[in-house]
Amino acid sequence: MRSRFCRGSRSSLTRFQGGSSALMRAGMLFVSLGVGAGSVHAGPMNFTSEGIARGVPFRLGFNYHQVGAGNMLVDLDNDKDLDIVIAGGLGGSWGIYENDGTGHFTDVTAMTGITPMINASGLSAADYDNDGDLDIHVPGWFEPSKLYRNNGDWTFTDVAAEAGVDLSAPSMAAAWGDYDQDGWLDLYAAVRTFTDNVEIENHFYKNNGDGTFTDVAVELGVEAMGDPSCIPAFFDFDRDGDDDIYIGTDKGSDDPDGRLLHNKLYRNNGDGTFYNATYDAGVEAYIFCMGIAVGDLNFDGLFDLYLTNIMQGNILYMHNGDGTYSDQTIPSGMASHRVGWGTVFADFDNDTHLDNYVCNIQEPNRLYRGKAVADWPLVDEAPEAGVDVFWDTYCVSVGDVDNDGDLDMLVGNTNRRVNLFINNSSDAKSNNWVRLDVEGATLNRYGIGTCVEVDAGGKTQTREVRSGTNYKSQDEFTLHYGLGAHEKISEVRVYVPGGGMRVLTNMPANHRWTIYTPERMGDVNNDGMISVDEIRQAMNARTGPGGVLTPGNEIFDMDGDFDIDTADIQLMGIGVLEPTPR
Repeated sequence: MRSRFCRGSRSSLTRFQGGSSALMRAGMLFVSLGVGAGSVHAGPMNFTSEGIARGVPFRLGFNYHQVGAGNMLVDLDNDKDLDIVIAGGLGGSWGIYENDGTGHFTDVTAMTGITPMINASGLSAADYDNDGDLDIHVPGWFEPSKLYRNNGDWTFTDVAAEAGVDLSAPSMAAAWGDYDQDGWLDLYAAVRTFTDNVEIENHFYKNNGDGTFTDVAVELGVEAMGDPSCIPAFFDFDRDGDDDIYIGTDKGSDDPDGRLLHNKLYRNNGDGTFYNATYDAGVEAYIFCMGIAVGDLNFDGLFDLYLTNIMQGNILYMHNGDGTYSDQTIPSGMASHRVGWGTVFADFDNDTHLDNYVCNIQEPNRLYRGKAVADWPLVDEAPEAGVDVFWDTYCVSVGDVDNDGDLDMLVGNTNRRVNLFINNSSDAKSNNWVRLDVEGATLNRYGIGTCVEVDAGGKTQTREVRSGTNYKSQDEFTLHYGLGAHEKISEVRVYVPGGGMRVLTNMPANHRWTIYTPERMGDVNNDGMISVDEIRQAMNARTGPGGVLTPGNEIFDMDGDFDIDTADIQLMGIGVLEPTPR
């Protein structure tokens, strides 16, 4: 059995090893995991559409050919606020906007060097070249895909051809993950195979670490042969410390007289190979799968899946704790029965429970407000919240646009202006929260694939840093946790791909903290060792007896107890005596 470092020694590990799996699958799921039952919402969620007022008047064009064009909320200039990228404007135009730190934007499209793309499809961001800033990947619908390298000055250079990722096919979405844990992010590109008789299949590009990629999909057996794939998702489904791949397949069917088309789950074996675990896990989902939302709904530290579909109904798969999933759509009340596309889990009211937003075409979007499993079914509150967009919407991305501690949304449209929904929910303002940025060293600096568990109020909330999310979109990389009325975070556990782990205690709520990976601690200038000058900086940042560190000094907190004292200085001194250059 492979080591499951991401679960530590916690009791839920036994469920993977067979302990109580039979009970879990026999209906005990909602009793044993109904944490937080009886929670009360003080008021309705409330959003206002403020795109024009905040400098984002972008109008999308006719994007039916590629069934939606993506959008992103990401920090392109490393100034700790979210910038906006929107594809699919009139004539293939782009909307690229710089955030001033308050959630107001300046159109910088003209200076970026990103050229019009008539059939731009998905969007994702990743630091593929490990130079410390986010690059942009754009699948093309029957036109070459683009890989825009960030030059660090708000200009971008298309390097797709020289990198070997200029795939020209009916390309849909793409996602990034470090499958072989070499520190270089790899790219999975979904292709809607057999569209217009095109037989090109999904590509899985291994990052060679020199600016080029090699397609290893067939070699690894993860090409989903013959499937009209819509969307890939990297996430650690078995919490063993490496990312697995889940593929959403269009035109799903279990017709025995036809082609058996369904979603695919490829489990990472941890040695650079994959195993098709679809049937073992029970996640075939014979549906027209468009969007995939990933989140832990019941606080068990395992990721559940919500899949959008045509009007036959969406699917909610809940993790049973033993490597399998159960269809809990009916108890959850989330079938929707509308033609759904993008979907995302996020705690919009900061009450600890994940809410779910669903983009639809021909009917209004939905917003299912989360609550304890014991209190299901969930209710669609999109009309009350002001986010029931009635048009053909495909894509949504989520992040804290105005840095006020709650989550906002960027929702696309067709032949309409984009919706920048600012969160004004009373519960979000009154509840507590914490926001965490994972930062690595020279490789995988954005911490893609890192799982972070936050314990507060008797609940464990689990998030993962992911690249390429929802449907053709990119959420912020910052991990957001609503804490409800709880002001104390008892423990935070950070599980880094490849085996690194940190445990943090005494973390204050209502702040945005940077969580450094173990090899980065104390190394301010990121040169691979701790210097005497860096120890001096730590001494100047000491908090004193009973003090708590402030954001900006996290790198000196060597023992993770949220103060800077003699113990931290001593640990930094060991780094000086025994430097380990990377």
